Amino acid sequence: MQVKSKIASAVIGTGLVAGLVVAGGGVASAKTFFTGADIKDGSITKADLGAGSVGASELINGSVGTSDLSKSTKAYIASKAGEDGKDGKPGATGKTGAKGDKGTPGAPGAKGAKGDSGLTGAIYRVENFKNGGGGSATVACADDDATSKKYVAIAGGVQAGDVETQDDGFAITSSFPGRMDWDTGKPKADRLDGWIVLGNGEYTSTLKVWALCVPAATIPVQVVDLDN
Repeated sequence: MQVKSKIASAVIGTGLVAGLVVAGGGVASAKTFFTGADIKDGSITKADLGAGSVGASELINGSVGTSDLSKSTKAYIASKAGEDGKDGKPGATGKTGAKGDKGTPGAPGAKGAKGDSGLTGAIYRVENFKNGGGGSATVACADDDATSKKYVAIAGGVQAGDVETQDDGFAITSSFPGRMDWDTGKPKADRLDGWIVLGNGEYTSTLKVWALCVPAATIPVQVVDLDN
């Protein structure tokens, strides 16, 4: 007669069974131990295991994984999964990190466009005394006084007579930038917007005074006194 045995306790993974309970209540001899090699695949099912006969202590770490579970068991576990928890509060701001190394210099920028000449907007002004004069004359950088003040004369000169027949006896005593006050016979203070020519009083047939005027608010005047 075939005797159906039940496993009283087992260690899954080692295949070592501690003892067998034989039908009728007898305990088999200790020499009836067998190993996992003696158990055929599928020969032991849950029907052969007593309630609570296999627990956590009988399972070797990693001996039962997800791949060992049936599809229905996996579906059941998935259905019992809890909802995602709420996001936690933002953490405190971390400390400022260490100062980084100095970066390498960038590439040089493109060359800029050429600027305007310093003489942009410059004009030559010529005062032409057709009937001559006594060698003293002036020319302004503009016809009206307000516009003239927007310029500075950086060069000037005078011509008495014409190039071929210069008037004899005419001599220049002074030639400098400025504006003349003929009422006082002195140059106006802080005015460089024209040219002044003072002569020796000899009258000429014609007289021209030139001035090269450039737009500028001010040009500093430096006076150097020499003893010799």
